[in-house]
Amino acid sequence: MLGNGTAFDHVSGVLAPEDIDFLKGAVREQLEREQVPCFSLIDHLDSTPVKKIKALVEERLGEPVYYLNDFYIFTDSSFKTSWHMDTELFSFDRAVNAWILLAPDRVDGPLAFIKGLNEPSGDYFHSVNEDGEMLNFSEYHTRRRASFPASEIEARQVGTPQISRGDVLLIDPRRFHKTSVTTAKHALAIKFVLKGGNGFLSPQQVPAILWPEVKTFNDLVKGAADWDEVLDRTRSALGTEEGKARLSSGFFPEKFPLYLESIRSI
Repeated sequence: MLGNGTAFDHVSGVLAPEDIDFLKGAVREQLEREQVPCFSLIDHLDSTPVKKIKALVEERLGEPVYYLNDFYIFTDSSFKTSWHMDTELFSFDRAVNAWILLAPDRVDGPLAFIKGLNEPSGDYFHSVNEDGEMLNFSEYHTRRRASFPASEIEARQVGTPQISRGDVLLIDPRRFHKTSVTTAKHALAIKFVLKGGNGFLSPQQVPAILWPEVKTFNDLVKGAADWDEVLDRTRSALGTEEGKARLSSGFFPEKFPLYLESIRSI
């Protein structure tokens, strides 16, 4: 996804302090009003911070990108994510995340990736589960599986550099990644999708029976005249309790009260 098949691209000093304050305020307002930690920016796409971030992504990738969603996450020793790839790619062909640190001022190696797995010319596994000391990766289309000792996967991990507030870290969400919990941190990730050879939706989607969100995204995208209509449909869905529940279901709903408490603290 990123240049030369790399898992991430670190760009320093993109956002000003007032940009970070705007992003924090948008997240806080969304959690206070809607009780969800996502889509905080869907009505702020013309704001200066979002325009800066989008322009940077398009410059680095050399093609247009389209806002899909955003999500706030707080991680510390009490909450961490294990190895995963982003499930929006069960529906969409291509995507890139812009990861932005909101607090503290800087963190060392906030994310890590597995070298040699889901690289552009390699396999495309969808999920991983732990079985004792083994990590079992599964590919949903062919049902292929591969198992590795957890110690081997840890040895193969590649960490990101130190990230400061104002930096933007672009990541390939198809690559297996996880969050470090060495330092407690608040971050906002913005997901952009890109057109593929057959449009936005993947020609090899994961069956909706395995992942219901696939149907949700198909309903939003199929038949839309352009991406603005996709966003209008998304806003309409977010205006109902059912739609809001479906569109926020992938962002750890059990942690929403923690997210609200956390964003209030910075």
